[in-house]
Amino acid sequence: MKNKFFILLFSLITFCNLIAQSRPDSLSFLKDPYKKRGLQTYFNKQLSTFNLNTAFIYSRNFDDLFIGINERFNSTVINSTTKNIKDEQHFSLIGEYKITPLFMIGSLTNVYLYDDDRKLDLNSASNINSSIFARVQPSKEINLVPFLGVVTNKQIGIEDKGLLYGSEAIVNNYKLSDFYLSSTIKFFNEDISPRKNIFRYANIGLQSFIDNSFQNLISAKYVEQRMDFYLDADSLTLSNFNIIKNIQSRTESNYSLRDKFLYISKNRLLAFDFEGIVGWRKIDRDTRYVLTENISASGIDTKIEEFKLEFASSGRINSKNFNANFRISFSEKEERHIAKSREGIPESLLQDKEDAESLKNNKTQYATLSASGTYKLGSMDEVSLSMFHRKLIYDTPNENNFDDRDELLTTMRAGYLHKFSPLFSMYLNLEGSFNHIVYILSERSSNNNVRRVIKLNSGSSYIGKNIRSTNVAEVSANYTVYDFEDLNPNFNSFSFRQFVFYDSTSVKLTKRMNFNFYSYVKLSEQGDFQWFNFSGKPARFLNEFFIEPRIVYSYDIFSIGLGFRYFSLLTYNYNEEVEKQLSSEYTSMGPSSNLRILIFNRLNLFVRGWYEFINTEQNSKRELVNMNVRLTWNI
Repeated sequence: MKNKFFILLFSLITFCNLIAQSRPDSLSFLKDPYKKRGLQTYFNKQLSTFNLNTAFIYSRNFDDLFIGINERFNSTVINSTTKNIKDEQHFSLIGEYKITPLFMIGSLTNVYLYDDDRKLDLNSASNINSSIFARVQPSKEINLVPFLGVVTNKQIGIEDKGLLYGSEAIVNNYKLSDFYLSSTIKFFNEDISPRKNIFRYANIGLQSFIDNSFQNLISAKYVEQRMDFYLDADSLTLSNFNIIKNIQSRTESNYSLRDKFLYISKNRLLAFDFEGIVGWRKIDRDTRYVLTENISASGIDTKIEEFKLEFASSGRINSKNFNANFRISFSEKEERHIAKSREGIPESLLQDKEDAESLKNNKTQYATLSASGTYKLGSMDEVSLSMFHRKLIYDTPNENNFDDRDELLTTMRAGYLHKFSPLFSMYLNLEGSFNHIVYILSERSSNNNVRRVIKLNSGSSYIGKNIRSTNVAEVSANYTVYDFEDLNPNFNSFSFRQFVFYDSTSVKLTKRMNFNFYSYVKLSEQGDFQWFNFSGKPARFLNEFFIEPRIVYSYDIFSIGLGFRYFSLLTYNYNEEVEKQLSSEYTSMGPSSNLRILIFNRLNLFVRGWYEFINTEQNSKRELVNMNVRLTWNI
């Protein structure tokens, strides 16, 4: 028992010396993120971009002691005209020792490193967040976690140290008379003078069961988060306040109330719900050191106030041959941008800032209606129908903002599926959409347009003992028409038509050898268009073709594949006689390979690479190596 306690104490002391940056989530001391043990590594090299992503999760239980590790690392290198390297690492260690079934103690350390060699306002950060905590469980439904720790935060070269402290509480389905109470509460303070970061979270829900079919859920949510950042300031501000960097606080507060009523029939064939949500949000930006004698309009702080109201209802019908779903919702949101007054700021300058901020004020009304259904004509046939309708009204009260608009979107889809046999099936889908955008004021009404899209696709699937094949063919047409294109020559109505065919086939040649084949063809045409006489003039044509055959050999725990990739993209323009003329040409070809190793269904290594010989219309030739590596280890 003593040895386990010393192991926990040693892990706390060791990892307190690490420097990292941690940002609090809603809950930090749960053990669930550490229980899915495994190692995953992914490396991708394509064109001039290199990306490495690694995740390692491991945990062990030693009777009354639990230790968990969670590490994530991501690195991106872009090697173009200038080389850019961005690294991000997050490491966390948790240890918990059970003293009694109702009382536990532990430690938690988070490591977060961020570095970007680009010249950004915030391109480097490091921090330590290490704390000790106690877990108190007076009952199986209630969990209380107070914590205390130290933090060392480094941002753009300035290091601050301080304390972090707070508490978390979880209540899960605690019975109160006829109600069940569920709640999550967190209080978090990070005092790193001269900065201070806080996080407040409370989500409380009451659920009641009127009978076996009716339920009612009432919930309230409150979230407040404040983050302090260093930022550059002019020399006068720095000298007058005797500081190295200025500090800006961003505080966001959210409040919401929700009531949801749910009905489920006893035979589970019918269900519907209705809910209403009201919410408030406030975003406040505050610059700590301001020299009002030297301030400009851009230096005046601002805040945003938002109010949102939403109603929604949905339902479903489930029977042996017929399934249907529907949902209807309506929401209204009002957003106000306000310039914050400060003593010493000239009234004329403050008024200029208020006028600029008022341009962003807006009010939005948003309504949606969606429905879908599937009917089985028999054991081999099935038809489906779905639709979606949306209306948006966007108003701006400022007379100098001309972005007021209404938007209407309607989409419908009909499908038919036929199964010729358990091995072979085919489907046919027809889809259409109508989108109309209308700017209310004349200053932007030249942008008014109607977009009509129609799409027809058909496909088949065959899954046999030795052959698996999927094929899809699709034709689509997009017609975008501007209402007042005669008044503005910069806006031309256009059409975009496309044909696509995909084929993916796998043939089992022998017990250990497969032939895999993947290809697609895309033919696209874009041109000027006139809707009233439904005529157009093509302007651009694209011919895209890809093919990759591959032989795959498998034996025991590994498989290896060798193939050949070919990609071609031809771009054509049209002359006055509507004749196609080749504008650009891009071809890429070369060998490809992949390797997969699977050991005891736990360790999975997959490597894929291909070598490209690239030719363009300027007869320029170059060679390029591409590679993907993925490693998964289920520990």
